[in-house]
Amino acid sequence: MRVECESCHELVTAGFALAGDALRATCPVCRHAMTVPLAPATAAPVCPKCGATRRGDATACPGCGLAGTRMADYPEAREAPEAPDPVRAAWARVADAWSDPARHDELLQQAAAHRCYAWVAGRYRTRGGDPIAERQLDRLRRAAEATLLAGATVRREAAATPYRGTIVVLALLVAAVVVGLVYVALVGAPSDATIAPAGPSQFAPVRGH
Repeated sequence: MRVECESCHELVTAGFALAGDALRATCPVCRHAMTVPLAPATAAPVCPKCGATRRGDATACPGCGLAGTRMADYPEAREAPEAPDPVRAAWARVADAWSDPARHDELLQQAAAHRCYAWVAGRYRTRGGDPIAERQLDRLRRAAEATLLAGATVRREAAATPYRGTIVVLALLVAAVVVGLVYVALVGAPSDATIAPAGPSQFAPVRGH
């Protein structure tokens, strides 16, 4: 590669060698050593939500699908006060004693009581591939699924209640109609026990012998 020597200003062909964080070139004419610092390598951008590497021109994260327009605001939004104080306090106790199962159980109970599964899961995801975090994420997922199923069952039962009441009312109406028809049939029918009134007695004359 041809460069201009800093010392003799000759255009020379110099060989380069890596010297730490710089490239070193020696002028073959005056033996002047020139050092060119290397620019620091630019780290590939990563998703602030899941940590996946993404291209700079990508419109969304290839790992979790977070839109590129939301990535800049995601760290701040993640720290937004979207969980009540008991849940945040439980997480703080978990962080202070990470290996204590009782504290993780308490946090799960608080998440269920306040329906803050997503917030707690986000805290565990900040621990990367930690085995305890992965186990707790699985417990949170199963607890959230159970909560959704229970809510769906209650809604189905509530939706079925009006129909059940309508059936009961219709049954009562049908029973009332049947009783009314039987009553009318019994009252309006002619009685077989009625005896016609007797007429005047007629005696045949007795003939003499």
